[in-house]
Amino acid sequence: MLFRSYLHPKDSYKIALGSCLHQDHPAPIWSAIEENNIDSFFFLGDNIYGDTPSGLPWKLKSSYNKQKEALPTWLMSKDIHVIWDDHDFGKNDGGSSYRFKEYAQNLYIDFWGIDDEDPRANREGIYFQQLQNINGLKVLFVGLDTRYFRSDIEEKDDVYQPNLEVDATILGDIQWEWLKETVKQEHDLLILASSIQVLATEHRFEKWSNIPNERSKLLLLLENLDSRVIVVSGDRHRAGLYQYNDIIEITASSLNRPTYSDETDTLLLGKTYTENNFGLISIEKTKIEISVINVDNQKLESIIVEI
Repeated sequence: MLFRSYLHPKDSYKIALGSCLHQDHPAPIWSAIEENNIDSFFFLGDNIYGDTPSGLPWKLKSSYNKQKEALPTWLMSKDIHVIWDDHDFGKNDGGSSYRFKEYAQNLYIDFWGIDDEDPRANREGIYFQQLQNINGLKVLFVGLDTRYFRSDIEEKDDVYQPNLEVDATILGDIQWEWLKETVKQEHDLLILASSIQVLATEHRFEKWSNIPNERSKLLLLLENLDSRVIVVSGDRHRAGLYQYNDIIEITASSLNRPTYSDETDTLLLGKTYTENNFGLISIEKTKIEISVINVDNQKLESIIVEI
């Protein structure tokens, strides 16, 4: 296993996060993000919109080229973490059966400048881990690949139905074993990135509960850790905070693709927000603030957790 340790001496280390960033649309949200003097940005998927209705990957490369010109130059001086979702994977709501996934991964690795020595450049899937020392805390970043290995799920009347097959999977066997070994590393805080929502169960779209046995396995793994756990997710074109026992999830979406509909969930804290937004995790020595912030730099929801 490859673990890298970085020392960050600042009193407050700020990680912004977001998803659903269309390369053809303006993104004024970056001004609000810059105002927060962030140290890091976590791209949570749909970092381009390169999929096509046919599933052919002809649009992926040109979408990356446009996004390269659109991203603010100041951002590239920050620590960048990244996972993908369906629109940069190459197929809307796609999974393991997508036939161009290897080609899509090669474009992803090239665009994000992933080094040849990085495991992602030499294996299937874009999952990763990195350990950082932040304000005396051992912070373990884990990015999951919820696309490359995911079993098929079916829609009925525009609602995704649960896949109850005993061997149905989101992460696949190899990624699961990697995850179980990775979280054994000594750490105080786990920031676990999943492109699709882990905690929410009541909406009709993609989510971990589409494959219930996988969600149960993941929650059991996380609950048995001695560390504080924060799940970060995107995908939904809405933002919100969720809680299951001691596990907090922030969904931050979208950066520039808003939607307009109401939604709630048993595990939701407060409400969801469909305006353009980003998430912000501020890490101090003894506490963490997790916030949803809009394009006007206003906090829409916020929670403080103790370390």
